[in-house]
Amino acid sequence: MTEQKRSLLHRLGIHPRRAPHLGERELAVMNLLWRGQSLSATQLLDAMPTADIGLSTVQSTLERLYRKGLVSREKEARAFVYRHSIEREELIRALLRDITQDIAGGDLLPVISGFARYVAEDDTATASAIAALLTREGKAADEY
Repeated sequence: MTEQKRSLLHRLGIHPRRAPHLGERELAVMNLLWRGQSLSATQLLDAMPTADIGLSTVQSTLERLYRKGLVSREKEARAFVYRHSIEREELIRALLRDITQDIAGGDLLPVISGFARYVAEDDTATASAIAALLTREGKAADEY
């Protein structure tokens, strides 16, 4: 977003919603919920990789995630069961939007360039898959 557009939106009182910050425990809970099942706090505690926390800690983590709008809950019997209310990819998109605005002033080119360098240096399998995809796309475009 250009500075002029941002200023206009700001003057109109329109602020794009920022992605919520997730702590380590919140992210661990979300990773379990992104597997697709609705889970109670007790089930989440049992599935947590570290056993050094108690049920009340999981419940307070779920309450924070609920207030942030990242999980929904339904009462079943005497307990709530929780389900993710935002897909992992949607959260990633929102985080990338925030990074693009905060660090690159809305310019996508440095973000894409930085990501491409990260993939090329740290994940050769993904870099190869992207290169193959781009090659296929280029060949498909040439056939038209």
